[in-house]
Amino acid sequence: VEVTIIDESQYIPAATNSVPYILLATAQNKISGAGVGIATGTLAADANRVNLITSQRDLLATYGNPFFYNTTAGTPINGYELNEYGLLAAYSALGVSNRCYVQRVDIDLTELTASLTRPTGAPPNNTYWFDVANTNWGIFQWNQTTSAFTNLIPTFLTDTVNLQTNSTVPVQSYGSIGDYAVVATTGITGNTPINPTYYKRSGPTTSQAPGWLQDGQTADQLYNTWVLLGSDAWKTAWPAVQGTTQPTSLTPGNSFSVNDITITVPASPNNTVTNLVTQINALSNSTIPGVYAANIGGRLALYADSSATNDGSTLGTGVIAITNISGTPLTELGIVSDEYAAPEYLPAPSTQSPRWRTTDTQPEPTGSVWQKTNNVNLGANIIIKRYSATLGEFVQQACPLFVGEFAAIYALDPSGGGLNIPAGTTYGRYDPKSDGTAGLELLARYASGPTIITGATTTPGPFVSGNQFQIQASEPG
Repeated sequence: VEVTIIDESQYIPAATNSVPYILLATAQNKISGAGVGIATGTLAADANRVNLITSQRDLLATYGNPFFYNTTAGTPINGYELNEYGLLAAYSALGVSNRCYVQRVDIDLTELTASLTRPTGAPPNNTYWFDVANTNWGIFQWNQTTSAFTNLIPTFLTDTVNLQTNSTVPVQSYGSIGDYAVVATTGITGNTPINPTYYKRSGPTTSQAPGWLQDGQTADQLYNTWVLLGSDAWKTAWPAVQGTTQPTSLTPGNSFSVNDITITVPASPNNTVTNLVTQINALSNSTIPGVYAANIGGRLALYADSSATNDGSTLGTGVIAITNISGTPLTELGIVSDEYAAPEYLPAPSTQSPRWRTTDTQPEPTGSVWQKTNNVNLGANIIIKRYSATLGEFVQQACPLFVGEFAAIYALDPSGGGLNIPAGTTYGRYDPKSDGTAGLELLARYASGPTIITGATTTPGPFVSGNQFQIQASEPG
């Protein structure tokens, strides 16, 4: 039997297949599915752009492999909001089709992951960053015995947790004796951010310096504390002069002078170095201001702050003049009659290297500090960066050091008197308190052009006859 089937059905033409459109979110800057380079569809510039994808391989090259999170134990986290389900849906659709429109929203899923640190965005344009991690402070400590400087690197304190309450002074528990620290913090009430430099001093203890009373503080109260570099408390951390002998007794009645005040060796059994120390310290706040004494290992050590003077002279930093009067007490103590300067803090460029050797005009004692203010041979190199919204990054700019505004203007624009210094120019002002102590005030040019100052009131006065004020101005050259 032969059966023939003839199909005479009528059909409507098939409708054109629809092309799926998938809106998805992924991490930004993912690795391409090929494992090399960045998947172009995950770039920030490609966000919100609709791409026609024609294969699974094309999808992975454009958006990378779908990523799904696991726990630390490796267990998949099903239903997690940051899993890339949209990308997986597009991959599945292209398994049965060869066309798919894909659009990635402007969201970076990696920014939504948990973090132990506070997430931050880009800073405002022209924000300044003091990069303390890469800044060099240029501190060189002098040793009179070796006639050499040693470069010492300070620590930078950027958190008030290591500072005394509402103060720039580090807490005593921080650091070790001999350390230097720069306090680069903000937000301290009443404090101008001048980045002061501190030194953790040793100096004598009360048992070594009986009767010591400097600004109301005993030797023990000063020992192992942070003091401002260049201050009087810092100067007395180092002896201006120290004897070379360790006499067990001195000749009674012999005498010498300290800044024109006579010191007489007591009668036995008080004719000792310790009794000389007590005698000198009893006069330190009256007839011999600024001079202090200590018995260091049996040797007489004399200390001076900036108020120590002889015949009205302090040599700029404090001075002790020692002269033999009767007998040979200085020979017994191992001290030469001479003038001895207190330790000095000197900020100066490498072209003005200090001459502090014993053979120079004004020797300085061990512990004196030269802060090299230019970036030469480990000198000061202040790293200041300013944020550029156009470039999306911080850009380093020059920050030379000067003693003040006039010196900065002359160095930066000698012919224009400051008129040509562009806004945003920065410099660092050392000795910001103008008192010989270490610090650094960072300043930026607010605006270019001439300086114009206008009074705040339209009805000034009334004026008092005899009252005065002063105006200073720079001029080109």
